Formats: sequence, C-alpha cells, structure tokens
Amino acid sequence: MRLKDISDEKKRRQHLLLLVGIAFVVAIGWEIITGGPGAVTFHTQDSAMTLTGPENTSVTIDYADITKIQSVTDFDPGTALEGGTKNHVNYGTWENTSLGTYKSFVYTGIDTVIIVETKDTVVAFNYEDEETTQELAKALPDFAEQ
Repeated sequence: MRLKDISDEKKRRQHLLLLVGIAFVVAIGWEIITGGPGAVTFHTQDSAMTLTGPENTSVTIDYADITKIQSVTDFDPGTALEGGTKNHVNYGTWENTSLGTYKSFVYTGIDTVIIVETKDTVVAFNYEDEETTQELAKALPDFAEQ
C-alpha cells in the first residue's frame, strides 16, 4: 500500500468511529429523555407476572391469586400516595375513586389501562403502546387460567 492509501484508510476509520460514537450518544440521550421502552417492564413466569417501573418499584402477581382482569380507557389515575410520575410513567402507590389504593405502572400517553385485582392488591398498568396493551389485555386471562 502506498502512504496516501494508508493515510486515507486511517481517516476513514476515524470518521467511522466518530459516527458510531455519535450514534451511541444520541441513543443514550434518547433513552434518558423519553424513558425508553424499559420505563416499565413486564415479565411472565410459569406461575406469576412481574411489573417493574421507575425508581425500582415492582410487584409480582401470582396468577392463582387473580380475581379480576379488566381493561379500561380514559383512566383517571387519581393521586400519588407514594411514587409519582417519571419518564411519562405514573409509578408507585396511587389512589382514585374507582379503585381505591392501587399500584401503578401506567404510561400517561396510552389510553388503555389493564386493571388486575387480587384479594390483597389492585394493579393498574399498560405496556409499550396502545396496540400492545390491548393485545396483552386479551392474553392475560389465559395466563391466569393456567
């Protein structure tokens, strides 16, 4: 290789590394600003499901303990008792007139909210987007029956 070719290759690699670095910084910044898709996580296990929200809030619900599952639109979150709103997610313990005290994992920009009741607790949540939340609301009763 000629010296000019080596110099051009070195510059091309530097530019590529710079572009990758910029893309990485933009992706991290976007996750921080928007809360990213991980603001609420939903995991299913054989006998339970776990929701995790901001500030390390979480709840695990045994399927056998579920007494009622419903989906609602135009949900009134009420007032935060513990927790609050972070990255467009109402998290923690909340209270409203229809549910009383409940655990919240609710994205504020999604209209549909799934309400899961057990004899001990009430949990309100939605996940990712409107369509995913509606599909999850349809699938959850099957998990609870198993």
